Amino acid sequence: MEKQAYELHRELEKTLKFFSKNEAMRLREHSNAIMRHAVLLNSRHMAQISVVSYVLHKLLTKEHIVRHERWKRNKVSLSDAIQSALVALERNELGEFEQSMDSFAQRLKKIDNFFSRFMQGLMEKARVKCASDAYFFGMSLSSAAELAGADRKKLQEFVGATGVHDKERSMKGIAERLKELKAAIEG
Repeated sequence: MEKQAYELHRELEKTLKFFSKNEAMRLREHSNAIMRHAVLLNSRHMAQISVVSYVLHKLLTKEHIVRHERWKRNKVSLSDAIQSALVALERNELGEFEQSMDSFAQRLKKIDNFFSRFMQGLMEKARVKCASDAYFFGMSLSSAAELAGADRKKLQEFVGATGVHDKERSMKGIAERLKELKAAIEG
């Protein structure tokens, strides 16, 4: 397995493990760590895994979803899509990996449409949230939106509404943020 595929596989495998064990907070922490890594590498594929981890975290925290009789079936469906992506990475097939991620998104959309109480879908919200993390980690707004596959305007609205990123951002320079990112990646 090539290095890129290996790293993607390792992080996606952790995501599946946390999801299988219903560890919602571990998924959220993992999403943040993966996004740091994605920013450092400028890796759209790594960012996709961050988004998947975050959206799975959100699903597990929705009581009306996890207590529903359809949840077990839906959880298996999402897990199967992740498993397909893992197999693609084992074969160094990034195109197949992307197809599996698209399949995950389609399955999630069906689940979201059935259970949703809001206009904006879970995947869209997760992309905006992960893009805001990338922005916080030092990327420009446009680059962060592109990396996470988020709508730039929605990202800008989110960052503006929360305000926390600009406050935090002014406290640290780019050199200090880069140093922290490298330390986080290297362990």
